[in-house]
Amino acid sequence: MAGGTMAKNLPQELVDQVIDHLWNDHDSLSACSLACQAWLPSARTHLFRDQRLTSAKDCARFEALLESVPAIAHYVQKLSVSEPMSTAYAQNWINRVPALVAQLHRLTTLELVGLHYVSLQKSSPEALDALSRLTGLVLADVYFDSFADVHALLSAACNVRDLCFYRVSWVNPSCAPYSSLPLKAPPPLRRLVVDSWASSEMVREWLLPSAEHLDVRTLMVRWRERESIDTLNGLLRACGPALERVYMELPTTIEESQELPSLYDNVNLRALEIDGLVIPGCVAWSSALLADLRTPQLETLSVSMLVLNTSSVSSFDWATLDSILSRPIFANTTLNVTISLALHSSNDPRVVKEAVVGYLPGVVKRGKLSLRCT
Repeated sequence: MAGGTMAKNLPQELVDQVIDHLWNDHDSLSACSLACQAWLPSARTHLFRDQRLTSAKDCARFEALLESVPAIAHYVQKLSVSEPMSTAYAQNWINRVPALVAQLHRLTTLELVGLHYVSLQKSSPEALDALSRLTGLVLADVYFDSFADVHALLSAACNVRDLCFYRVSWVNPSCAPYSSLPLKAPPPLRRLVVDSWASSEMVREWLLPSAEHLDVRTLMVRWRERESIDTLNGLLRACGPALERVYMELPTTIEESQELPSLYDNVNLRALEIDGLVIPGCVAWSSALLADLRTPQLETLSVSMLVLNTSSVSSFDWATLDSILSRPIFANTTLNVTISLALHSSNDPRVVKEAVVGYLPGVVKRGKLSLRCT
């Protein structure tokens, strides 16, 4: 009785702040939710904000919870669905996910991990409407039957601002030609992540046809296929001056007739990271990127490379890099160079570091070089 009276006398703002400090303590939050009615909303906010379903049992338990206490749906903001023991065929319980999403009216982020995704063709209008409320969508190790299903999901999630593709694939081509798939206005993306196992076909056939201009601020691309370069250039042009941060890992070989990647239109970059270079090897695409830099806001330029032997470090175009960063607009730009030496008894990190310092006299003179060699 005394505890309940004390709880009623505390300002609600103080109660909320105290419970906020328990955000990752499930047992304490459960106890708070039972203490009194005034503590219940704050406790439920942390108890149910993030929900993870990994099996049919999880799904059935969550469905039963929403049926018995519908108010719980109000607190769910992120839903992660995964199949740890995924097979080539979608588990039956995955078919119930779209309807479940439709009940979560404040859901903002959906994560699909390690599963065979079901088609949206039989989904209710309520489920499709729920997908349109999402602002974050993560697809990791997700396998679709066809690109048409990928297109349908992305088109339904038309208000996504943060979109991540990790190892997304499909077995069958679209039932109809790509040109016949409906074109919709692109989502208001602010962050786009595409890894090396997510085909550039998704960007080329879903995003670019309807996007004259994208407002993407952060772009992370790890495409190792040479045929992805044209798609990347289309993406960079569409992002234009909105783009502020770019991480890029591209092919080590490029055909002579192939268009090189260009950052010419991205004049407001604040951070550029180039990764995946192998020395000796083709570094033409990295030189092309650097040659087109013309952004006075650039704060950091990071270059990471694998060097196979000490003597080959000179094959990278250090002189061009030093010359570009000697321009007045890059006076405050920090250069971060990370070199990973291949395991060989003749490779000497000390020798490599001394060589790189010698190759970059302008950057060193300005005190803007951060060099790591392992």
